[in-house]
Formats: sequence, structure tokens, C-alpha cells
Amino acid sequence: QQIVNGEIGWMLYSGRPLLEELYCKMTWQGLRPSTIVDYTREPFIYSPGNVRVTLDYDIRTGLKSTDLLDPGCVTVPAGNAPIILEVKWDAYLPDIIRDAVQLRGCRSGAFSKYAQCRVYG
Repeated sequence: QQIVNGEIGWMLYSGRPLLEELYCKMTWQGLRPSTIVDYTREPFIYSPGNVRVTLDYDIRTGLKSTDLLDPGCVTVPAGNAPIILEVKWDAYLPDIIRDAVQLRGCRSGAFSKYAQCRVYG
């Protein structure tokens, strides 16, 4: 809530490198919240290969609001956003997973939930 309120001085002395970097970017580069990205995620884990599969859907954005902690923030669907299937792995992708995610009629490619939501916010 402090960050949303613009109270960021404490981050510089937090002893946490990520917060210190965020403080510097907010102070020197004017980095500020610009849009809300909200979505439903269903995660799945397959231990061999440390595979993480997620389905992201119902992608929504807040109109004219950047206060992600506001319980009254109204979100709306972010256009015609697709259901996103994302697969990440460490050492190798097991064949059983590779075969399972080859879906007919679906294309693979990059998709940015943030960019989709920025169109509306």
C-alpha cells in the first residue's frame, strides 16, 4: 500500500536489492504503475525436468485505475485475449509433456498480458 500511496523512501534502506532497484527506477526514471493486469491462472507441475505448465485466462484490466489494492476497482475483459498455455522447464522437456501440448488448430507465439491490458488503461 505504501508504494501505491507514493511512499517509497523506505525501499532505499530496505537491504533488499530488488526494492532498492525499484526505488531508483521510480525516482530517476519516473517509473509508476500504469495499468492493472488481472487473470486466472491454473498451474500444473511435472517433477521430471521441473516442468511448469500454466493456463492463464479471463484476462482483465482496470479502467482508469492503477490502484491494485483497491477492493472496489472494477476490471473489464482485456479485449479478445486468448487462453494462454505456457510451458517452462529447466533441464529438459519430457516427451509426454511435449506431445500433450501440441494442440491442433492452435498457434504458438508470444503474447503479452501487459500489452493487451495497456490498450485499455
